Amino acid sequence: MNIRRRTFMQACGGAAGASLLPGMAVGRTAPALADASPAQVEKSIKAGFGGGFSVYRQARGQDGIQATIGHGSRRYVVVSNNLLDWAVVSGK
Repeated sequence: MNIRRRTFMQACGGAAGASLLPGMAVGRTAPALADASPAQVEKSIKAGFGGGFSVYRQARGQDGIQATIGHGSRRYVVVSNNLLDWAVVSGK
């Protein structure tokens, strides 16, 4: 069999790369933001950032959910539009 590594990686890379995209994995479905309870939001934040983070405030907007979280004396404002991917907007 005369197959080169580069040819093999090009053929398999697309399928392997697509399976690593967030939200594409089986069983990883986000609840609808309108149906998300405060407990679900807190659980999502702790899963995304770690169990040591506390949720001080959360609010729903048209862009998604915005929350103020903290760890120790540091506080961060984070946003998400699907409860899976959280982005840090600012830190104090």
